[in-house]
Amino acid sequence: MVINSKESNFDTEISGRSDFSKLFGGFFIIIFIAISLYGGKYLLDPNTLPIKHVKVEEGFARSFNRLSQTELKKNVVNNIQGGFFNLNVDEVRLALLNMPWVKEVTVKRVWPDSLKVVVYEQIPSARWGDLGLLNQLGEFFSPDGATIPNDLPLLFGPANSEVKLLSRYRVIREKLQSLPFRLDVSSVTLNDRRAWSFDLENGVRIVIGRYSFDDRLDRFLKFIPTLMPDRIKKIKAVDLRYSNGLSVLWQDNLNISSN
Repeated sequence: MVINSKESNFDTEISGRSDFSKLFGGFFIIIFIAISLYGGKYLLDPNTLPIKHVKVEEGFARSFNRLSQTELKKNVVNNIQGGFFNLNVDEVRLALLNMPWVKEVTVKRVWPDSLKVVVYEQIPSARWGDLGLLNQLGEFFSPDGATIPNDLPLLFGPANSEVKLLSRYRVIREKLQSLPFRLDVSSVTLNDRRAWSFDLENGVRIVIGRYSFDDRLDRFLKFIPTLMPDRIKKIKAVDLRYSNGLSVLWQDNLNISSN
């Protein structure tokens, strides 16, 4: 048998190239893994690109009323653990959310060494009994008692009735504004029997009861303009728990019914 020397040399050349390619490929993989491990270790090192700048901004495009830029920034700095790449922004965010007057927070890395923090302050709408405050959505939060405003309406009710009570307060207040003279509501109560009542700023108690809230409130609004303003000041309570009428308790303890 005659073996073609050219074909033999060609096969040897191909085999050599294949072995070289395998050797080079394996070497390349080893180098890549080594670089990746070193790079990962480098990036996860807290001293790599440390956070040097923290910027705290107000959310809702409004200035803080009860939060302090200084205290917020201090909170962020105290909770920075790690550099730009391995910083846990959720930990920073949760630490800020633990501050009572903070409603929401966004934390964003800014290349190469900064954090941008946007803080949304709670906007109180009402006091919730002696426990704390409700924000505009009827969500409860409990700041330090010294920071609670005294000029907010006072709401009382069972647990999980916060949103309903805030809504009722707004309805009452809006309808009172339709009167020819000024009357404002200072508190609204929903008791354990689910009966409604509210107090006016002049101290008059309005008892609505469990049923027909809107109808009974409208009945009160039609009745009250029939009284002279000086007479309204002498009312102690108005009871609307009747089918078609109401009763008035005067400060001199005289009880008068109206149909």
